[in-house]
Amino acid sequence: MAFSLGHGHWAYGSNDVVIDGETVLSDPRRAGGIHANAAMRLDPILKNTGLVDTVGGSAVFYQSQVKLIRVPA
Repeated sequence: MAFSLGHGHWAYGSNDVVIDGETVLSDPRRAGGIHANAAMRLDPILKNTGLVDTVGGSAVFYQSQVKLIRVPA
């Protein structure tokens, strides 16, 4: 299974943000697409973050196990 990253966002101006009591309005178009980080394997100790490559410092993209299920047409 393969997927490309970077085609959807949870932040980057897709939600309103309050900074020093002032609301910075969002642009809902920035929330479009899908970001597959939510489908990646979580760190078994931290529980709330993906696995991290301790050498490179980025997310571990090749260690997520998946189960493919056939969806009836």
